[in-house]
Amino acid sequence: MSSKKRSNRSPRGHFLKRVYTRLVSYNPPRSIIAVVIVGVSIFLIGGGIYDLFMNPVFMLPFGVSRRMFGISTQTVVESIGVMMLYTLGFIGLILIYYSARYLHNERHAFILLSVGVTMLLASIIVVEQFILQILYG
Repeated sequence: MSSKKRSNRSPRGHFLKRVYTRLVSYNPPRSIIAVVIVGVSIFLIGGGIYDLFMNPVFMLPFGVSRRMFGISTQTVVESIGVMMLYTLGFIGLILIYYSARYLHNERHAFILLSVGVTMLLASIIVVEQFILQILYG
Protein backbone atom coordinates (compact mmCIF):
# COMPACT_ATOMS: atom_id res chain seq x y z
CA MET A 1 0.00 0.00 0.00
CA SER A 2 1.16 3.43 -0.81
CA SER A 3 1.40 5.97 1.97
CA LYS A 4 0.93 8.90 -0.38
CA LYS A 5 -2.19 10.96 0.10
CA ARG A 6 -4.03 12.05 -2.96
CA SER A 7 -4.80 15.70 -3.20
CA ASN A 8 -8.48 16.56 -3.14
CA ARG A 9 -7.90 19.34 -5.63
CA SER A 10 -9.10 18.88 -9.13
CA PRO A 11 -6.92 19.95 -12.07
CA ARG A 12 -9.39 22.76 -12.73
CA GLY A 13 -8.97 24.10 -9.19
CA HIS A 14 -5.19 24.10 -9.56
CA PHE A 15 -5.48 25.95 -12.88
CA LEU A 16 -7.80 28.57 -11.37
CA LYS A 17 -5.43 29.08 -8.45
CA ARG A 18 -2.50 29.63 -10.84
CA VAL A 19 -4.53 32.08 -12.94
CA TYR A 20 -5.62 33.93 -9.80
CA THR A 21 -2.06 34.28 -8.50
CA ARG A 22 -0.86 35.55 -11.88
CA LEU A 23 -3.66 38.12 -12.06
CA VAL A 24 -3.04 39.33 -8.53
CA SER A 25 0.72 39.64 -9.02
CA TYR A 26 0.50 41.32 -12.47
CA ASN A 27 1.72 44.91 -12.55
CA PRO A 28 0.85 46.58 -15.86
CA PRO A 29 2.96 49.50 -17.08
CA ARG A 30 1.83 52.94 -15.97
CA SER A 31 1.39 54.09 -19.56
CA ILE A 32 -1.17 51.36 -20.24
CA ILE A 33 -3.07 52.27 -17.08
CA ALA A 34 -3.09 55.94 -18.11
CA VAL A 35 -4.31 55.16 -21.64
CA VAL A 36 -7.12 52.96 -20.30
CA ILE A 37 -8.22 55.62 -17.80
CA VAL A 38 -8.21 58.34 -20.46
CA GLY A 39 -10.09 56.11 -22.90
CA VAL A 40 -12.78 55.27 -20.36
CA SER A 41 -13.08 58.94 -19.38
CA ILE A 42 -13.49 60.05 -22.99
CA PHE A 43 -16.09 57.32 -23.54
CA LEU A 44 -18.08 58.43 -20.49
CA ILE A 45 -17.85 62.18 -21.15
CA GLY A 46 -18.62 61.72 -24.85
CA GLY A 47 -21.94 60.04 -24.13
CA GLY A 48 -21.09 56.38 -24.54
CA ILE A 49 -23.35 55.24 -21.71
CA TYR A 50 -26.26 57.15 -23.27
CA ASP A 51 -25.60 55.42 -26.58
CA LEU A 52 -25.54 51.98 -24.98
CA PHE A 53 -28.68 52.26 -22.87
CA MET A 54 -30.99 54.68 -24.68
CA ASN A 55 -30.62 53.30 -28.24
CA PRO A 56 -30.61 56.70 -29.96
CA VAL A 57 -31.06 57.22 -33.68
CA PHE A 58 -27.84 56.82 -35.62
CA MET A 59 -28.14 60.01 -37.65
CA LEU A 60 -30.84 62.60 -38.31
CA PRO A 61 -32.23 62.68 -41.84
CA PHE A 62 -31.20 65.65 -43.95
CA GLY A 63 -33.54 68.60 -43.72
CA VAL A 64 -34.97 67.59 -40.34
CA SER A 65 -34.74 70.30 -37.71
CA ARG A 66 -32.87 69.50 -34.55
CA ARG A 67 -35.50 71.33 -32.49
CA MET A 68 -38.06 68.67 -33.18
CA PHE A 69 -35.99 66.14 -31.20
CA GLY A 70 -35.05 68.50 -28.37
CA ILE A 71 -31.71 69.33 -26.83
CA SER A 72 -31.72 66.35 -24.48
CA THR A 73 -31.31 63.81 -27.27
CA GLN A 74 -28.09 62.84 -28.95
CA THR A 75 -27.38 60.82 -32.06
CA VAL A 76 -24.68 58.18 -32.26
CA VAL A 77 -22.81 60.20 -34.89
CA GLU A 78 -22.71 63.23 -32.57
CA SER A 79 -21.35 61.24 -29.67
CA ILE A 80 -18.68 59.56 -31.82
CA GLY A 81 -17.70 62.97 -33.20
CA VAL A 82 -17.47 64.45 -29.71
CA MET A 83 -15.37 61.51 -28.52
CA MET A 84 -13.00 62.01 -31.44
CA LEU A 85 -12.76 65.73 -30.68
CA TYR A 86 -12.03 65.05 -27.01
CA THR A 87 -9.29 62.65 -28.11
CA LEU A 88 -7.88 65.34 -30.39
CA GLY A 89 -7.84 67.79 -27.48
CA PHE A 90 -6.14 65.25 -25.23
CA ILE A 91 -3.45 64.62 -27.84
CA GLY A 92 -2.99 68.39 -28.03
CA LEU A 93 -2.46 68.50 -24.27
CA ILE A 94 0.12 65.72 -24.51
CA LEU A 95 1.98 67.63 -27.23
CA ILE A 96 1.97 70.76 -25.06
CA TYR A 97 3.39 68.69 -22.19
CA TYR A 98 6.14 67.24 -24.39
CA SER A 99 7.04 70.69 -25.69
CA ALA A 100 8.21 71.57 -22.18
CA ARG A 101 10.58 68.59 -22.23
CA TYR A 102 12.42 69.78 -25.34
CA LEU A 103 13.44 73.22 -24.09
CA HIS A 104 17.05 72.60 -25.13
CA ASN A 105 15.85 72.47 -28.75
CA GLU A 106 13.76 75.62 -29.09
CA ARG A 107 12.55 74.94 -32.62
CA HIS A 108 11.29 71.47 -31.75
CA ALA A 109 9.62 72.78 -28.59
CA PHE A 110 7.93 75.62 -30.48
CA ILE A 111 6.61 73.27 -33.17
CA LEU A 112 5.21 70.87 -30.57
CA LEU A 113 3.68 73.73 -28.62
CA SER A 114 2.04 75.34 -31.65
CA VAL A 115 0.64 72.04 -32.97
CA GLY A 116 -0.63 71.10 -29.50
CA VAL A 117 -2.32 74.46 -28.94
CA THR A 118 -3.85 74.32 -32.42
CA MET A 119 -5.27 70.85 -31.80
CA LEU A 120 -6.61 71.83 -28.39
CA LEU A 121 -8.24 75.03 -29.65
CA ALA A 122 -9.72 73.27 -32.69
CA SER A 123 -11.22 70.64 -30.41
CA ILE A 124 -12.74 73.22 -28.06
CA ILE A 125 -14.12 75.38 -30.87
CA VAL A 126 -15.76 72.50 -32.76
CA VAL A 127 -17.33 71.04 -29.59
CA GLU A 128 -18.73 74.49 -28.77
CA GLN A 129 -20.12 74.70 -32.31
CA PHE A 130 -21.84 71.34 -31.79
CA ILE A 131 -23.45 72.68 -28.63
CA LEU A 132 -24.53 75.94 -30.28
CA GLN A 133 -25.94 74.01 -33.25
CA ILE A 134 -28.04 71.89 -30.89
CA LEU A 135 -29.24 74.89 -28.87
CA TYR A 136 -30.03 77.33 -31.67
CA GLY A 137 -30.63 75.10 -34.67
